[in-house]
Amino acid sequence: MLTVHAPTCSTRRAGFTLVELIITMVLVSFVAGAIVKLLLRQQRFYNSTTDLIQTRQQIRQAAAMLPSDLRGISSVGNDIYAMSDSSLDFRGVFGTTIVCTNNGAGLLSTVPRVLASGAAMTNWTRNPAVGDSILVYNDSTMVSSSDDAWSKHQISAIATITSATSTSGCPVATGLTQAGDLTAGNPSYQFTFTAGASPKILVGSAMRFFRKVHYSVYKAPDAKWYLGFYECKPGCSAIQPIAGPFQPYAANGTSGVQFAYYDATGTVTINRNLVARISLVVRGQGTGLVNLSGDGATTFGDSLRIEVGLRNK
Repeated sequence: MLTVHAPTCSTRRAGFTLVELIITMVLVSFVAGAIVKLLLRQQRFYNSTTDLIQTRQQIRQAAAMLPSDLRGISSVGNDIYAMSDSSLDFRGVFGTTIVCTNNGAGLLSTVPRVLASGAAMTNWTRNPAVGDSILVYNDSTMVSSSDDAWSKHQISAIATITSATSTSGCPVATGLTQAGDLTAGNPSYQFTFTAGASPKILVGSAMRFFRKVHYSVYKAPDAKWYLGFYECKPGCSAIQPIAGPFQPYAANGTSGVQFAYYDATGTVTINRNLVARISLVVRGQGTGLVNLSGDGATTFGDSLRIEVGLRNK
């Protein structure tokens, strides 16, 4: 008898061998490592670029603030109180106006800041305060200009005048204002001084408001060096950083903020009454390590030199 046997089927489950899995994992690790390396490089580049931009922004901030104040200095007018290679103290003008009324008892009033006529007779970056000082042009007693001079006064009290009919402010009768010029938001100021103003000061005389200001490079509690500022009226406020960090102070000429002073002939001078030009060098220093080229991380530094001619009139 013929016996027929059913065919046997061998079953095999599809999958990866151990060798294939190992090779796949190695390849994946190579790709993942390359991606991580690229991401880290991009992150370092981003951080370095951010630090570079911030450093240059601080340099520009210092360069924008200081020249505007320095240009108003008159060394022949004794505006400079003290100067060195790392600091400067001077009379900082923050506003000007003209005298609207002089009551003859030592009180002077100003023209309001905004006029319907559009004339610009009053301008200041901040409102005057008790303790501020002014220079007012005194026509004195003679017809000639030989006795005319700027007289210095310190403000001891301020009255805000909002009525155009008040003789204490700037009335329409002076011809300097029109009806409606004086308001609560646009007043005239009447000043009392520690020593009364001369009755010879004429309506229309110029007034300049100023405070003693100080700029210097200094070391802050975080052990970094900044350009600092304070003002006095007459008490001086605490120094505050306005730009930085910069390179540390050094006597060898590498300071983060460095002043140099020249007379009218271009010669370096230490006489504060002869200064005609101030040279300012600002040297910025990054807060971290910068690596833009891939050749190695370094601290980024940049500098800017500014020359400012003084008013001297």
